[in-house]
Amino acid sequence: MKKLVLFHLVTLVPMILILSLYIYEEISTGAFIGMFLVYAMVYRPFFDYKRLKEKELVTKKEFFNTLGFIRFKYLSELLFKK
Repeated sequence: MKKLVLFHLVTLVPMILILSLYIYEEISTGAFIGMFLVYAMVYRPFFDYKRLKEKELVTKKEFFNTLGFIRFKYLSELLFKK
């Protein structure tokens, strides 16, 4: 995840797909909620952790001790700085 644009593509494209499927009524509300929870609780924190670890801002122990919420402390570094 060296490039910021690649990070944003990897993390945002799945959410766009999930929303598109729901808007065009390809999936039910229950499926949408399930997919959104998997995205928000598993997929996005995984890639946020990889990026923060690559930047040497957090350790594995810190990240899991805070249940991944430490990523909000480093939000500007995560989303805006290369």
